[in-house]
Order: sequence, then C-alpha cells, then structure tokens
Amino acid sequence: MGQGTRLTIPEIRPDGLQLDEPRDRQRRYWRLQRIAWWCFGGIMLLAILGMTGSGGVFQKQTIRFAHATAEVPRVSRWEGSDDVAIIFDNPADSHEVQISQPFFDRFSIERIQPEPDHSRLTEGAQTMTFPARGPAPHEVTINLRAMHFGWTSFEMSIEGETRRINLVVLP
Repeated sequence: MGQGTRLTIPEIRPDGLQLDEPRDRQRRYWRLQRIAWWCFGGIMLLAILGMTGSGGVFQKQTIRFAHATAEVPRVSRWEGSDDVAIIFDNPADSHEVQISQPFFDRFSIERIQPEPDHSRLTEGAQTMTFPARGPAPHEVTINLRAMHFGWTSFEMSIEGETRRINLVVLP
C-alpha cells in the first residue's frame, strides 16, 4: 500500500459476515443463473427428443397422401446429410412426385434411389416420374444435404395431391 492510503474495515453484519456488499445485486445474479440453467436444460431436452435434427422422435414428420406416405425431416442440420422417404401404397406402372422450387433453393440432392425415369422442370417446381414394377408398396429415397440454414416451406405433390411442408434447418 502507498503512503496516505487508509483501509476501512467493514462492520460485522447481523448475519456474522464482515462484508460490505449489496446482497440484492448478488441475488438478482443468482436468479438469472437459475433461469439460464433451466433454459439450458430445456435445450438439452429438445435435443434428446430430436428437435435439433440429430435423431429422436420429433426429427421426422410423416405427411400422408391418398396413395402415399412421405417421411420428411422436421429439423435438419446445415451441411448435414438427411433423407426423404416416399412410400407408394397403390399399384401402378409409374408414380409422379412434384417438389416446389423453395426445396431446391435450400437443399442439394445427393442421390435418388431408384433413379427417376423422367425428370422435368415445370413452373416453380420439378416433377419426377418413377417406374414401378411388382406389387405395392414401392419406395423412393432422396438423400439430401442442406446448403443454407433457416425456415423452409415448400409444396410436395404426389399423384396430383398437394401438401405444404414446413421444416427448419439449424446451423
């Protein structure tokens, strides 16, 4: 300590501590800490349930059509692999799937199994026709990778029946 410096010794408080500190500020900080821990716990619970795109019961959504069922991710991860599975229930020589452009703005398709027989561009969408042999069900799997993160809303049409699909891509 330098010359002329004088230390003041705080008085002993009624609770026995010799502190000169405003306790209200510390209590507010502790309350904020507890709220933050509850938020972190909520985020962990959402991750376990699949709301962060890495598995769990809520990762996929099932979209039902008259003659098909599409299993689409509800939550996907940026630059992470994902897939869309379409199961056709009706016996037919071919099946037609149309996906609107906002889907292709957000995702790149890595592989389609089986390959579509025909693929054509229509106004604001892409239409794929898949040949089908043998008894139903027939399944098409589209492997994809998210190129950008954010909220995505697009339309999928199967055999002329259209559904709006919403999903989020997390960073």
